Amino acid sequence: MEYIMRQTALIFITLLVVTTSLPALAAWKLDNSSSQLNFMSVKKETIAENHSFAKLSGDIDENAQVNISVDLASVNTNIAIRDDRMKSFVFETSKYSSATFTTVLDKSLLKSLKVGEDKKLSITGKVAFHGQQQPVTIDVNVVKLSADKILVNTTKPFFIQADAFGVVAGINKLKELASLPSINYVVPVSFSVLFTR
Repeated sequence: MEYIMRQTALIFITLLVVTTSLPALAAWKLDNSSSQLNFMSVKKETIAENHSFAKLSGDIDENAQVNISVDLASVNTNIAIRDDRMKSFVFETSKYSSATFTTVLDKSLLKSLKVGEDKKLSITGKVAFHGQQQPVTIDVNVVKLSADKILVNTTKPFFIQADAFGVVAGINKLKELASLPSINYVVPVSFSVLFTR
């Protein structure tokens, strides 16, 4: 009887330790409704336009691995026919439905950052887009808004090179369809993403 009581107590203590540790280990989930990813195109050498994606998803897991996915079919350029052309000819969403960014943060950052505190970082990760993977370094600001909310935003745009991801032909097709003399092959990208737990 005493043995059973000791075993029961041990199980109870183990469960207590595990459950009280869960908040520290819980994954942070990207809140799409409070997040945005923007990119800019430049046509005719001087005309710049802002575009965005409506659907983002992702998380930061217990090992501080960051995964962000962009639904390419959710592109919004404020012109419906241009959206369709970008999906068909540049992104080729029938074959490549999403683009992803992955990196790993310093685990101590998430634990040590206090509410209201921010931290500027230069993070290196990988962008997977249109069947290609390329390294990218992004300057970000990480702000702990509350015990259960972290905001990560770019402090300056980073750049996607069209030729590195095999989308030059698609951009050229857009240029042809819109009768434009030029569309830049270098695309500035910025984001602001909120993670909650």
